[in-house]
Amino acid sequence: MPREKAILHIDMDAFFCSVERVLDPTLEGKPVIVGGDPGTRGVVSAASYEAREFGVHSAMPLARAGRLCPGAVYLPGNFHAYLRYSRLVRDILGEFAPLVEPAGIDEAYLDLTGCRLALGEPVVVAQEIRRRIKDELGLPSSAGLSTAKVVSKVASGLAKPDGFLDVPPGGELGFLAPLPVEKLPGVGPVCRGSLSDMGIRTVGDLTFLPVEALQSILGSWGRVLHQHARGVDRRRVENERTVKSVSRETTYDTDTIDYPLVRSTLLLLSEKCCRALRGERLATTRVAVKLRHSDFNTYMKFRTLPVATDQEQVVYRVARELFEKLLDQGVLIRLVGVSLSSLVTAGCQGELFTDAGEAGSGSLRADRLNEGLDRIRNRYGFSAISRGSTAVLAPGREGPDGERGCG
Repeated sequence: MPREKAILHIDMDAFFCSVERVLDPTLEGKPVIVGGDPGTRGVVSAASYEAREFGVHSAMPLARAGRLCPGAVYLPGNFHAYLRYSRLVRDILGEFAPLVEPAGIDEAYLDLTGCRLALGEPVVVAQEIRRRIKDELGLPSSAGLSTAKVVSKVASGLAKPDGFLDVPPGGELGFLAPLPVEKLPGVGPVCRGSLSDMGIRTVGDLTFLPVEALQSILGSWGRVLHQHARGVDRRRVENERTVKSVSRETTYDTDTIDYPLVRSTLLLLSEKCCRALRGERLATTRVAVKLRHSDFNTYMKFRTLPVATDQEQVVYRVARELFEKLLDQGVLIRLVGVSLSSLVTAGCQGELFTDAGEAGSGSLRADRLNEGLDRIRNRYGFSAISRGSTAVLAPGREGPDGERGCG
């Protein structure tokens, strides 16, 4: 069957570890773990395939990784180097397709549909891209080719490490059906558990379930998941990647029962998230709070706002209310996070007489205060000025710029 669409997903293999090996060839063949010393409270950022054979994986506590793989080489990480190599990879990709959509620092989608006349068949082009990346940068990559973004992403994952998988037109459903349902992007442990309760184990099982049943449990995501299970994905490859969410989280140096400290952290994280929103001229309509206990169990709650906002005053009030609902008195807290999603373009001026404490409402006074804080921080750095209730967190309490991650 002729290929009307040719979507390639390129995923760099153990990217951070691979870059470290380019910088230090003596690491080749050794288990490498990026994230820090196993004696610290951090988590694994990346693990080489040699380390994964011992059960080590990303986001695992470094202490546990140290027990599983004590002979590994542990590295603190070099983000500037990773970013530089990511750009070099992107430069190569840009030579093969006008439409390249970054999906992270180590992966991207390419639309190869129109490349036949200039470069040849998409299958040949895909292999040439991988060869160029390996020969010029020394980095291994895996790739999946199909007619849809979701299918290509699943294929590249199955092709790892250092492999290529082509799903021909018309073969999407047959390719996906026997796979475990968690192979679909977006199906995490919670979603997998809900599907398992319904007897859904494979992607094929999903296709036999009425879409209404999925929607009743998963909301609008249920309809999307039902389409993806059949290999249907109408998303286009776009050069500009739309920001879909902004999040910040902090892991405490010591598990804490100091709940006022956690509330102050929520305010700090709300400030950072909203500052990022304003920098992108965006506003949020959904606020989520994440808590991780000392036993590593993680809990989340979210709330949808009636009106979009980019004000930390509004976000913090909602985040604090969500925190109080999540809080189990007497439990030690290891990590706290704030996430903003369902983003829309900002531009509605705050209303003059509304209450800034009311979720979704605007406030000219709050807008002016936040704009002033942004100007100072843009010029002198984030820590140049702080609210009284967050001053206890600096210096030394936070990680770089007070956050451990962002989306």
